[in-house]
Amino acid sequence: MRLFCLITVLLLSIVGTAMSQSSTNSHLMLPGAKRKFIGLSHIEVDLGQKNTLIIGFDRFAQVQARPNVDSVLRLFVADFRKVDDSTQSSTRATHALFKLGETDRSLVFRHTPESTTAFRFSEGDEPILLKTRQDTLQVVWVSSVLQATPDDFSVYLLINNLHDIDRLLRNGGVNQKLQTALESVRQYKGHDLTSPKMAFNVIQNSDAKATFLAPGLARSPFLSIQPGIGVGLIRGQWASSFNLDLQFIPSRFHRISYGVGYTSNFFFSQQTPDGALQAFRNDFLNVGVAFYRSHKESRGTAFDRQLASFYVGIPVYRRGGYFSSNTIRLGGTVYQNGLFKVQPEMYMNGFFRKVSPGLRVVVGF
Repeated sequence: MRLFCLITVLLLSIVGTAMSQSSTNSHLMLPGAKRKFIGLSHIEVDLGQKNTLIIGFDRFAQVQARPNVDSVLRLFVADFRKVDDSTQSSTRATHALFKLGETDRSLVFRHTPESTTAFRFSEGDEPILLKTRQDTLQVVWVSSVLQATPDDFSVYLLINNLHDIDRLLRNGGVNQKLQTALESVRQYKGHDLTSPKMAFNVIQNSDAKATFLAPGLARSPFLSIQPGIGVGLIRGQWASSFNLDLQFIPSRFHRISYGVGYTSNFFFSQQTPDGALQAFRNDFLNVGVAFYRSHKESRGTAFDRQLASFYVGIPVYRRGGYFSSNTIRLGGTVYQNGLFKVQPEMYMNGFFRKVSPGLRVVVGF
């Protein structure tokens, strides 16, 4: 029995380590990572030695039209040699934006200093200052009229150092591994991912195995479940609440959602003759719309930042006479930051009779 437990613990630790390494090595599986890369779909190719190729695109045909990434890298290496400054710190992270125009090209560098200082020690040698963040080469194709960075296609090379690109090309480049990833997309059996209507993310590992993440329609609708707890001042009395909202969102590019919600209000008072705490519960069923901000880093919508929302509710359950059966609840969100919302409310008996204002603060989870 003891041996069985030890073997079980060992296997679990191995599985946990493997899962941890898998999620850590993939850039697309990091939280919020897909917003950092241009495009609705992404192909990630493991190049070995922690180097990664990522292509962001809206339509698979865009990738097929530019399969020769190695030629672009050779062009970058030639230009990089002309402007490379060897006097700069070798430990800072560099983001190089390589713009390819119809008649010319440009190269823009953005440097990020190390937030920490790391050293490696070897017996008999001087300490070596380590670089802990990778460099990034981003390649975009721009028109001669509009030099702005396009938001539908880009190639990213995440590499330990920009100087290593030349060695990467001498060791075979990236074209062959990219073609393996493209063939995995073509052979996917669940959907025709080559269709312009589809969106997906695929991770092509070094062992030639492809992992697909949530393939489906590029602009498919989805539901967002938003539970929360709150506290508010209603009719001059403090009340706690439990809220459960279900939002229908036509697509992640649609800035309006349509929702139905359920709110349970709990009022506490000491109105009994013996002074005991008495609780009243009044539940409302609400329907409404919400308006969201566009995301700053991508074309999608920031569903954690509402511009405003409006809803109307009617009582569906009453324990205690705090609200009458003909009460109408009007409210909305005037401020949201993450899971925190501020919601003014108005209660009335019928249409605008005995109107009582209220204010509620809600925290989601």
